[in-house]
Amino acid sequence: MNFNLILQQLLNGISLGGVYALMAVGFGLIFNVLKFSNFSHGGVVTISAYFGYFMSQYVFPNFVITFILTAIFGGFLGVLIEKLIFRPIRLKGAPLTLFLVNSITAAMLVQQFFAVMWGDNYYPYPEFIKETAIHMGEFTISKIYLLMLSISAFVLLVLGYIIKKTKIGIALRAVSSDIRTPSLMGINIDFVISMAFFFAGVLGGVTGYLLGMAFTVDPFIGSMIIKGIVAAIIGGMGSLGGGVIAGLILGVAESLLIAEIGASLTPIVVYASIILLLLIRPEGISGKTYIVKA
Repeated sequence: MNFNLILQQLLNGISLGGVYALMAVGFGLIFNVLKFSNFSHGGVVTISAYFGYFMSQYVFPNFVITFILTAIFGGFLGVLIEKLIFRPIRLKGAPLTLFLVNSITAAMLVQQFFAVMWGDNYYPYPEFIKETAIHMGEFTISKIYLLMLSISAFVLLVLGYIIKKTKIGIALRAVSSDIRTPSLMGINIDFVISMAFFFAGVLGGVTGYLLGMAFTVDPFIGSMIIKGIVAAIIGGMGSLGGGVIAGLILGVAESLLIAEIGASLTPIVVYASIILLLLIRPEGISGKTYIVKA
């Protein structure tokens, strides 16, 4: 592999890793608060991808407007899912197993719904960028991948600021540490949990839009959430920063391996390496352990 190809694949990997990081953080947000694996996040990604396609193709053929609308739509979709699927069983004190079952069922429901309604057809987003690449000698940079990287970085920085510097962010951190005690201090637990799903939904909306723009939209686009879950586990469950780092590492590793050994062998090497990593360091990159409290 020549030097230019390595640089190109490295940049592509970082850009794709940024999207994996978005998925990992969206997954990690809900895990931090309710301590269960929210597979329904993949459904939010799928619905948002279709929503973004519909809006950009038939309503507003403008990237900025449709991107913002899709992100907001994803946020409210996340809140709706929390209120309809998770809140009723949470208020009944149901075991965490039911949260997991409901989340998997919701993801499968979304996938099957779109498969029945629109089949296995692929829907490409409009070409917002006419010149798709920047050529620098033998080095080619995809404008779409650069845009993905820029947006992912911006969204993660904004979310990081919200979590660390705002009142709702402080409340989220308090609830993630102990879901019961903050209510004794006047914190509305239901509202905080809804906001966690809203922020995760926004990340899901952004992810769906970026994946739809970079690839095409189909009923199984939400299955890419598996990469985000893997990144969250590698980063260390409960560590959003670890999820970001792991997402970037996973994206870079995939891109370099695809260029070197091909797309068919890459998943085998990647997943085998992940198993080995977790056998050696089960707490993940962050080195933090977590305790189930909800």
